[in-house]
Amino acid sequence: MTLAVRYMTARTLETAPVEFSEPGPGEVLLAPAYVGICGTDLHIFHGDMDARVAAPAVLGHEMSGRVVRVGAGVEGWRPGDAVTVMPLRWDGTCPACLSGHQHICQHLDFIGIDSPGAMQQRWTVPAST
Repeated sequence: MTLAVRYMTARTLETAPVEFSEPGPGEVLLAPAYVGICGTDLHIFHGDMDARVAAPAVLGHEMSGRVVRVGAGVEGWRPGDAVTVMPLRWDGTCPACLSGHQHICQHLDFIGIDSPGAMQQRWTVPAST
């Protein structure tokens, strides 16, 4: 378990224990140190993105921290390394990706919005990000 800040409903956040996964192949476990709050996070907090964000949601896509553990097959990262996360994960198979426009992937996972983000003590993400 790890502590996280979770969006619950418009203008409501809570601190609660959440499960985190150990890093699998190609993943890293991070210890976020700082998490920025941007305009998108404020829109979520005000309830303006409830059609996209499923509560309870751990937010946070602008962060810095350190690598805690690396999963099998991860190269170039080791425990203690300072990191940030590029919070876009694309599928690589849709027409947008295949034409070199991954930033508008039809199945884009905006980490920290569409999937759990950095406002937690431990956070597992793809090493590629």
